[in-house]
Amino acid sequence: MLSQEDNALFTSVGPGTPTGEMLRRYWHPVECTEFVTSKPTRLKILGEELLIYRGASGKPVLTQLRCAHRSLAMDYGRVEGDSIRCPYHGWLYDATGQCTAQPAEPEGSGFKEKVKLTSYPVQEASGLVFAYLGPLPAPLLPLYDVMMEEDGAKGIARRNVNCNWLNCIENIVDISHLAWLHGYTFPAYGAKKVTYHWDRKDYGMDNVMDIEGIDDTHISCYAFPNVNRFSAPPAEKGGELIKSMIFRVPMDDTSTMQFYIRFYASAKKSINYQRKEEKLGVYRQLAEDWWGIDVGDQDRMAIEQQGVVADRPNEHLGVSDGGIIMQRKMLRESLALVEDGKDPLCVIRDPAKQKIVFPQKSSMMEQRQDHLNYNRAFVNWNANAAE
Repeated sequence: MLSQEDNALFTSVGPGTPTGEMLRRYWHPVECTEFVTSKPTRLKILGEELLIYRGASGKPVLTQLRCAHRSLAMDYGRVEGDSIRCPYHGWLYDATGQCTAQPAEPEGSGFKEKVKLTSYPVQEASGLVFAYLGPLPAPLLPLYDVMMEEDGAKGIARRNVNCNWLNCIENIVDISHLAWLHGYTFPAYGAKKVTYHWDRKDYGMDNVMDIEGIDDTHISCYAFPNVNRFSAPPAEKGGELIKSMIFRVPMDDTSTMQFYIRFYASAKKSINYQRKEEKLGVYRQLAEDWWGIDVGDQDRMAIEQQGVVADRPNEHLGVSDGGIIMQRKMLRESLALVEDGKDPLCVIRDPAKQKIVFPQKSSMMEQRQDHLNYNRAFVNWNANAAE
């Protein structure tokens, strides 16, 4: 169990909070590449209101949402070249956030040179726009194995989850739920006795699980602080497993944005984008499933229905929760490192360590319920296709 104070410490992510400042030391996806256009759009990341748009140069720009003049939200403004103009009084800001025009000010005034929006470094990779909100110099963006896959079908998806980020993260390392929450969908695991252990790695942690009666080992991977790597059943019977990963990005203390990357080898190279707004308590139904909920919404149900912020002071953790205990220890280590002026865990600055290939292994996922549409459950490859 956690004390009330520690629960608040780990779940508060806004500017100036210890966990918020720690999380700002990592690159986070903030939007799918396909959805960043010349129409400015508002975002909320780590408790900050932000604005994203794509300028005439083709590069994405990320700044604070509100005009420095009278705090108007500039998603109502317009993009001019690589700059954004506020609709209220016409103030213009370049891609660095520097104010370059104040039409109502006297000719020759130097006031605009004194005004600058907060802006953040961004880069695009694997169909996502990543941002760094921390102190400079920024570390390297980790290049995870699924991100580097190109020769096949790739799906990029974004959806919100109506709970605190820590609910989401603890679900990554809670591997024993696979046999029950997802037991109908994955018949090799369903209601089986499982044994488990967790191995610390340079990138975070490996979840290692053995299933009674099966001579094989399941390994899924946790990249600290908010990424997991796993496989999903083949899109088609007899096909290869879908390589998958999820980034879980805190929007604020009560909501999280999930970004999915999924890939399988195919002679036809394609990339497809999806986005969906989810409502608390509304889950896609599947009557024959053990819990009546489609696998695509089972994890969301489990993490949302713990409470927007889980009641950890009243939990009772067992041996099967060793991954959660290890993950919380890593959080404490990272908070202490930042307090000492150092990088938190798993930050990469050495180019030789930038590419990460996970030892993920889950061949038992090949067993399927023949009547289930695994293609639809895990990603709709035909939606919003962009080849």
